[in-house]
Amino acid sequence: MAAAEENDKLNSQQEAYRALGNLLERTGREDLPTITWMIGDGGAGPVVAGECHASDPIQRERDFYAWQSALGAVTWPDGIKRPGGIHLHAAKSDYEGVAVTVSADIRADEM
Repeated sequence: MAAAEENDKLNSQQEAYRALGNLLERTGREDLPTITWMIGDGGAGPVVAGECHASDPIQRERDFYAWQSALGAVTWPDGIKRPGGIHLHAAKSDYEGVAVTVSADIRADEM
């Protein structure tokens, strides 16, 4: 991989890291639920992805909507229905120059 391409990926990850720091600060400041966060470079630029994993499916859905609202993220209407349940997904294309997604899975046996 060329040095310039490696540099671009590193810069993207550093941008995502800064945005993630802000999201973590908001967690405490705005009393938002703690969720799992990952950073990366989705090929089109920096990405921060949040996943809601609360053991209680009602709380998991509440956590998802709390972050969706806090970010002003666009939700896929009615989630993505799958045979095994539903995948809730929301995305904010530009949060401090970074794409941010939030998701939660609710299994069919939890509904």
